[in-house]
Amino acid sequence: MKRIAARVLLPLAVAGALSGLAGGVASADPLPGLPTGGPGVWLIPGLDLGGLLGPTVPVPTDVLAPIYGIITPIS
Repeated sequence: MKRIAARVLLPLAVAGALSGLAGGVASADPLPGLPTGGPGVWLIPGLDLGGLLGPTVPVPTDVLAPIYGIITPIS
């Protein structure tokens, strides 16, 4: 019974410790010279292209809105 508990609890403890070490909040200051405002769109950590790609964020919602309007009353 001790071996079963060890096989279950040990990986859970290791996963909890690793997630505690790796967890955190990422933040970055905007790059000078790029347009500010709009949603954050990260290409790689530290490179925010939200000012350039921000207008493309609502496109999927706008394209699928008519389909959603048709499917909702049917369901």
